[in-house]
Amino acid sequence: MFADVARSRLLPMSVPFRYFGAAVAFHVLAWAALLAGARDVPSFPGGLGLPFAALHLATLGVLAMAAIGATLQLLPVATRQPVRSVGAAKLVWWLLAPGVLLFAGGAAAYAPRAMAPGGALAAAALALYGWLLGRNLWNARGMPVVVAHGWAALAALVGLAVTGLALVARYEHGLALDHAAFRGAHLVLAAYGFMGLLAFGLSQFLLPMFVVARPPTARVAAAALATALAAIALALAGQFAAAALAGLAAAAIHIVSLERSLRARLRPALGTAFSLVRVSWACLAASLALAAAIELGWAPPRAGIAFVVLLVPGWLLTFLFAVLQRIVPFLASVHGGHGAPLASALSPQGPLAAHRVLHLAALAGLLAAVAFDLPWLAQAAAAAGLAGALAFGAFFAGVLLRLRNARGAVPA
Repeated sequence: MFADVARSRLLPMSVPFRYFGAAVAFHVLAWAALLAGARDVPSFPGGLGLPFAALHLATLGVLAMAAIGATLQLLPVATRQPVRSVGAAKLVWWLLAPGVLLFAGGAAAYAPRAMAPGGALAAAALALYGWLLGRNLWNARGMPVVVAHGWAALAALVGLAVTGLALVARYEHGLALDHAAFRGAHLVLAAYGFMGLLAFGLSQFLLPMFVVARPPTARVAAAALATALAAIALALAGQFAAAALAGLAAAAIHIVSLERSLRARLRPALGTAFSLVRVSWACLAASLALAAAIELGWAPPRAGIAFVVLLVPGWLLTFLFAVLQRIVPFLASVHGGHGAPLASALSPQGPLAAHRVLHLAALAGLLAAVAFDLPWLAQAAAAAGLAGALAFGAFFAGVLLRLRNARGAVPA
């Protein structure tokens, strides 16, 4: 039944899949950039360079790209509103993809003048996406919890774009600003704000949908959202210890409510994707606990780098690829029309198993490399991450190939 509703509001298959394909490609580039600069990771002081480029390939190229593709396709189902303009949805991609490449390339080459046009293209892409998202949410007629998370994520998107452009202007023109404050605000708004709130909101109906379970109640979901917004506001006000504790409370409400929902599922097995979801939740909680320890002066050396590892590859990338391995074959099956293979038949399991092992090994290796200041281990971890990214790329290509073969086998 959900597939029939989704099919009635489908974008052309090329729209969401160009975003997913770009996210898969940028995932490979992010790990490749990290591998090239891996020896600097355990003691990275901040600033431009390959680790900075790898971080933004992951955040803008992978996370934002995939989030845009997913919300353009899935939010119309939740809100019962079509995408306002398919042409605009395509244009966002054409602005964002080269923008990310220019920005990351300039950062890797210590060339702020090359970063500036990339940042401008990315900001234009995010502004156009924000318009599409806002128009969809404004006329929404369903799932108020998801809509509320969408509005909150949109507000964070505006803030991250403004702070990001200000930071680029500082690198290129020497703009006078409190660099640490703007950098902290940008990180909070990007990771916990835009991406985190979208992850919270979409989880409310995606995860229960995958296992045929009732979603958490609107009251519990609203409590998690309100607590998360309080945490973000505290962080922007500079109250980082209180923000981390409020964030832990929001994460606990969110995770416990979803675990209760999943326990009442009708399908007997959760599948391997949910092991990654739970790892991502553990990394979310660990990132917040470490943030509190840093603010209180209890953290070990290099804790700031470990925090970024827990936050981006640990929570956000792990969650994203757990969900993508379910969304991609599902949408491919829906786009295939009546008589198309089931999502399970379109999913090559070998590459997914390889990605899962390699991604978790990379994550553990990076954390250990930072904790014990071992550059060689950071290189090995980045190599494992790159291999895992290539494995996920093989999965994505395998889904498309199986769909094409299935279409070719259908009699005209």
